[in-house]
Amino acid sequence: MKTNHVFYITIILFSLLFTSCIEQNSDDPNEAYQLWSGREPEKDVKILNGQYWRSAHFTYEYYVYLELYTTPEWLKNFIKINKLEVHTSEIYLPDDTPSWFQPKIGLKAFSSPEDLQGSIYFIDLKTRYLLFHEIQL
Repeated sequence: MKTNHVFYITIILFSLLFTSCIEQNSDDPNEAYQLWSGREPEKDVKILNGQYWRSAHFTYEYYVYLELYTTPEWLKNFIKINKLEVHTSEIYLPDDTPSWFQPKIGLKAFSSPEDLQGSIYFIDLKTRYLLFHEIQL
């Protein structure tokens, strides 16, 4: 009887281990947003472009590029939740940045002082345009 329990526990552990180790990629804007946020895009968020990658490791490693328009309230909450402040140092984008990811003149760069990995957010507060690269490795 004890052998059956060990067998079932082993099967469950292996199932969890191997199903959580699947790399995810998407160039579909809505899917990239959903993979990044964990939910469907809100109806007042207009997603123009997106790219998402998550590693196959059991740790949560990902990067996302998103370009979108949103509401003033959504943007205000986004800045607050992510503790974003105006970015004042040099900006380095990865070599494999998507071709559509082109920060325009007039966008204000933001980052979080708590983020040491290089996430950067370009925001136009008037038009509520948001272009960002977020990374967690």
